[in-house]
Amino acid sequence: MKKHLLFAALAMASLALTACSASPAKPDSGTDAGGPNDGSCVEDTDCPDPTFFWCHNFKCEPACRNKDDCSDARRGEFALPFCSTADGKLGCQCDEGSCVGSLCSSDADCGSQVCRNGACVAPPAASTVASCQITPDLVVMKSGASTIFHVSAWDASKNPVVVKEGATWTAVGSTLTVTGATTGNKATFTAAQATTGTDAVDGVQAAFGSTTCKAKVVVVPSTVTAGQVGVVVTDELTGRPIENAKVVVSSVNDGAAVDQSGNTFLPTDKRGYATLSTGGAPSFTVSAFHADYGYQTFANYKPSSATAAVLAMSLRRNQTDKYGGYKGTFTGVPANSNVHAALAGMSLPGSVTDLSISQLLGPSTPTDVKIGSSIDQKGVKIPAGVYLEFGGSAIKPQVSGQGLAGTCTTSAGAADESKITTGTCGTRAAWGLAGDIPLSDLPIDAIASGTSNLDIGALLARITPIFKKFNSSIVRDVSFELRAPTTPGDFKDVSFFTPQDHVFTQMPLAFNFVLKLGELPKYAGNYADGAILIGGANAPGRGIIPLGVGVAVNTSPADGLIDAVKDAAGNVVVPAGQVQVRMAPTHHGAEGSNYGILVAAVSAKAITDVSAGLALSALFPRLPNNALKFDPNGASPIDLTAKKFPAFIEGVKYNFTDTAQPGLAGRTFKLGSGTAPTGIDVIRVMWSDGSEHHWDAYVDPATAAVGFIMPKPPPGLADRTYETGLSSGARSDMVVQGLRLAADDGNGAAISYTQEVEFDDHNLDTVTDQLTAFSVVYYAKPKVSFKTPASGTTSIAKSSKITVAVSSFKIGTTPSDDGVVHLSFNNAGAPITGCDATNLSTETTAGKGELDYTLPALCAGAAVTMKAELYRIDGTTPVAPAVSTSMTLAIQ
Repeated sequence: MKKHLLFAALAMASLALTACSASPAKPDSGTDAGGPNDGSCVEDTDCPDPTFFWCHNFKCEPACRNKDDCSDARRGEFALPFCSTADGKLGCQCDEGSCVGSLCSSDADCGSQVCRNGACVAPPAASTVASCQITPDLVVMKSGASTIFHVSAWDASKNPVVVKEGATWTAVGSTLTVTGATTGNKATFTAAQATTGTDAVDGVQAAFGSTTCKAKVVVVPSTVTAGQVGVVVTDELTGRPIENAKVVVSSVNDGAAVDQSGNTFLPTDKRGYATLSTGGAPSFTVSAFHADYGYQTFANYKPSSATAAVLAMSLRRNQTDKYGGYKGTFTGVPANSNVHAALAGMSLPGSVTDLSISQLLGPSTPTDVKIGSSIDQKGVKIPAGVYLEFGGSAIKPQVSGQGLAGTCTTSAGAADESKITTGTCGTRAAWGLAGDIPLSDLPIDAIASGTSNLDIGALLARITPIFKKFNSSIVRDVSFELRAPTTPGDFKDVSFFTPQDHVFTQMPLAFNFVLKLGELPKYAGNYADGAILIGGANAPGRGIIPLGVGVAVNTSPADGLIDAVKDAAGNVVVPAGQVQVRMAPTHHGAEGSNYGILVAAVSAKAITDVSAGLALSALFPRLPNNALKFDPNGASPIDLTAKKFPAFIEGVKYNFTDTAQPGLAGRTFKLGSGTAPTGIDVIRVMWSDGSEHHWDAYVDPATAAVGFIMPKPPPGLADRTYETGLSSGARSDMVVQGLRLAADDGNGAAISYTQEVEFDDHNLDTVTDQLTAFSVVYYAKPKVSFKTPASGTTSIAKSSKITVAVSSFKIGTTPSDDGVVHLSFNNAGAPITGCDATNLSTETTAGKGELDYTLPALCAGAAVTMKAELYRIDGTTPVAPAVSTSMTLAIQ
């Protein structure tokens, strides 16, 4: 049962603070559109007509069993004005037994009109556009390659405007040519020729009548001389070239740097470009290093042709060196006795697989939580992005969200290059998901007696309808500054954040539909324990904006399907293998963005086995016709059964040291299986040091199966495969991802490793556009500690029991294990008679990571240093880098 609490906790986030609360003391005014009776009720007969109304949370609501029950013809004198279909209105849907107004999700829903903020309205005229901006506003291209440009627009009041016809696109000069349509909100341009010099030049223009905006471009040559490789290094999130990045070509045989006219590396020029010798090898490894950015390595790259070896390397600025964002509260919170909870943040630009958890969640704030007379807790740690209020009493009214460095403009509307190039500004979308939840809707009774016999399926059946009470809030364009934290890793100071509030009830999560999933993936021999679904839209220049949520569990480790959800009477609400999702349509300037859903199958194996890492496997499908639908019962579910979840990449090995270890040469990475995983196009290995500075290696799955060698950084740069950047220290954490990629916004042909890294129409800076699925396994650095005696103990009795705890290390002596714990005793470095060293190779309880040892009766001394160290499976060789812990005490 314990392993399923991960998913219960997610679904019950709003329950955590109300688990002991009583029912509301007075009627709930609700947020749903009601009927003619706005008074209170206790039962259905208190409403105007029980046939057409029902009493829900002490309020009469328009009742229905199907959509027809909401029509004027069916309701007669109790017709609902908001359900009218006259004058092009969309009518109503029957949502969880109540009639609610229908929304649109795309222009296709509105005929000659357009869908804006969920309603069909007249198209905004191009003349309303007072300013515009192209994304990307600066790009480095290769001659002959194409780039898609998008345009965003604002009216004179700086409100976002999405014009149906879009802009008129033209090429500036002769560097680029328009490919395809010349009108719309996006256009494709192809590089006709390389630019001269190293400066960017105007290449693209978008025009809304007399209002115009431009984008700059740098075009590098498309070919190199045989025996060379061209490398373009750019900032992933701004498109700017990175000057003075150190580029290294290394041998696939030993990792040694290929000589570059007496140097081990070459710097990039103002274009972010460098041409290097490959040493004549048919395949080689290329790496780019810059202290302000994550390092990047393309391992064992073999050019598609002798002269086509031009690579595109997109580096992300170190995410925790500087921080910034917005702060505010939620306005328009309903004045009732309900729980009002919300989560807020900033849009996620770049790759959705590359997130900083420290920044995503923000620092936790100790908060005193008092709800009625049942809950009164002091100092509860609540993340910065959480809003909480109960019955009009503010509990945590302020929220803040952090954003990543990007682009910004001056007061005159021009790109502020001084701030952009130093990573001190950004512009992202602020988002919020806010719920108005009656206490009586919370299944408090289901958890009041504990979780030992918790029926997760039944609990979800009661929780899922709560998402109907949630709303989406978007502020598409929030500019902010970034600063270095006073103390590294401390992001609590938000005094300089941009003020920005959210509207609590801006747009309901009105679209309720069902996804049909296939078999879940297996990790450590068991199927994934559930799925977390985040619906959103990918807004050009802003990134992924969350718009909705869904959750499901798999309570049977032998079952590969999501559990069916049943109501209290045992009726199936959602069949096995299917999951409901609640989403809002794109709104408030995000209209036209591509809808997508992240379907993450998560394994909770790490909860019951401390040697296992956190693991998830995700699908990232786009929605058919880029539109949402209302289909709560799954009459026509979105069928994803043909889209297999990528396999978890388990059992990998990496030798952090320069010295060969059994089966691995120095600095060599290799898949434990020795075979390439199917359904994966690119493998990404990520090391993250103690400052969350990354070094990412990309490799073909076939190459990873046989192994590849990581080069050493150029002199003066930290080795981020180690926690402190020094090879004398502890290893860094390691994450292994498997990426599945496809062209044409994920709908086209598969993209191979070679195609992805070679500079062409699709590269790593647009990987989210190509991503269709991915898997992640977190390989944390192993740890060992003494549990008994506890830290600070100064003496213990002879023959005492010692308990050693390990994590991220599989205890055992078989080839599939990591090794054993070597326990030794000494005094001032000398062995102690009666305290012989021993190996511990069997956990007291399998998976718990604890090993017991009883001291020999003759083991004693006034100052005994006990040392627990991790050894390999041979029991004689310490793991490298070494992992150990020691404590000195008296044994008497």
